[in-house]
Amino acid sequence: MSKRKVLNSGYVKLAEWMGGDNAVIRNARRCWKSESKGNESDLKLLKHLLNKGHKTPFEAMIFTFDIKCPLFVARQWFRHRIASYNEESLRYCLAERDYYIPGDLPQDLLEIWKEHNERSFDLYEKLIKEYHLRREIARSLLPVGIYTRFYWTINGSSLMNFLMLRTDRQAQKEIREYARAILEIVKEIAPLCFNTFEELVLKKGGNC
Repeated sequence: MSKRKVLNSGYVKLAEWMGGDNAVIRNARRCWKSESKGNESDLKLLKHLLNKGHKTPFEAMIFTFDIKCPLFVARQWFRHRIASYNEESLRYCLAERDYYIPGDLPQDLLEIWKEHNERSFDLYEKLIKEYHLRREIARSLLPVGIYTRFYWTINGSSLMNFLMLRTDRQAQKEIREYARAILEIVKEIAPLCFNTFEELVLKKGGNC
């Protein structure tokens, strides 16, 4: 399945999907009791749906992504409620020594950044191993820049809403990078739907 590296240590991977362009077109044509007459007429139909904001047919597509991102990005992500999330729990799992490092830090600040994160992990691991503190308590010492993993299952309509909001210039840079990676993946799976969406919605809105 398609996978994209994001930030210094994150990724987006398509774990599973169902439906696609044909499923959306099939569901949309039920409204008019019509049948496809080829790519040109299907493209015209998709443009009509997107221009009119008639997004229900796009719910025929379902995607499950495997996501690894900084904790602060995940907390923004989880505000998108019309989706399902299954996150790795630090109540039960030991946190990996893995944290976000911005790519544009000057060398002196980069060393300070790494030292702070490494010290946090040193204390976290010491409290668990030597003091036998419960993981669910020890995790409170960790910075919000540590990486978390989760599965995200979402339909095509809700995904378009996510992409519209999170590719916007007002969205934080880090989550915009994840949104763009996801857009590139779904354009491979449903090129008619998502290339048209990019052209008519994202580029028209100044997102891309």
